[in-house]
Amino acid sequence: MHFPKFAAAFVAALSFAGSADAALLLNTNGSAANTVTDYSAPGAVSFDLDLAQLAATGLRFEIEAQDLLGPLSLNAIVRNLSGTALDAFQFNLRGISFLAAGSVTPTFGTLGNVSYGVRNASIQFASPEYAEFHFGNPLTVNGQSDWLLDTRGLAAGDTFVVSAEVPEPSSLALMLPVLCVASLMAARRRKQR
Repeated sequence: MHFPKFAAAFVAALSFAGSADAALLLNTNGSAANTVTDYSAPGAVSFDLDLAQLAATGLRFEIEAQDLLGPLSLNAIVRNLSGTALDAFQFNLRGISFLAAGSVTPTFGTLGNVSYGVRNASIQFASPEYAEFHFGNPLTVNGQSDWLLDTRGLAAGDTFVVSAEVPEPSSLALMLPVLCVASLMAARRRKQR
């Protein structure tokens, strides 16, 4: 007789327990073609990012109580669905900072250089990545590790943003072909005189 009430209470308790005490993804912004799937758990920020367009995607999270027990781990699978080569990628932080670097594992490309500071992590591929790469250790592979975020000074309810993007080429790199064409045209004019 009391079993249906007990079962309903148990299911309600599980739903509250499953959502409490984990970094909570509040929203994302960027291209509507890019999809984010959140797998965050207590003490861990984890997501998949499917890039149909190579546009920046921002993910805004809220800190929950259990996230403050130590560093917050960060991992992601970034899938390149754009058909364009990824030569570089960058994660930028706002409202939180990196505490320690973790693994970066390309699927088909070759990893070149990984550098990070307090607010960003930059990845350069030696050979382009066309499929996906793992930032941290989302598949729990031996020998790989998650990136760590510093939660010191934060409180439950604080928010932070992880921005994932393909860095824009520098203005010098964009201007170089224009300068080359201009110098070739000037040389041609001098030669015709």
